[in-house]
Amino acid sequence: MKISRELAIKILKYLDKHKNFYFPFLVMRKEYAREDDDFVEIEPNEWDTIEHGHAYQTLELWENLQDLNEKTLELMAKGFLEEITEESSERHISTLAKNYREE
Repeated sequence: MKISRELAIKILKYLDKHKNFYFPFLVMRKEYAREDDDFVEIEPNEWDTIEHGHAYQTLELWENLQDLNEKTLELMAKGFLEEITEESSERHISTLAKNYREE
């Protein structure tokens, strides 16, 4: 699911600071080499690269578990985003749901 740069940075900073926190998603960024249109995983300690690298605009959360249905993933994302952002997930989820329907 697509996420904003701001949310990606917040997630990565949180994960970098809380190394034992289990987050069942990968933060992914799109490669911008002409011959490469793939996504690559961003490690939590790379949050500064994303924050200062304005080329990184296409960011997504990818589930890192197997055989989970859409509703389970949505519920999991709500809880984790609320924990990381320390705010209601309602605002984030409406954006996530809109982005998911557009895919």
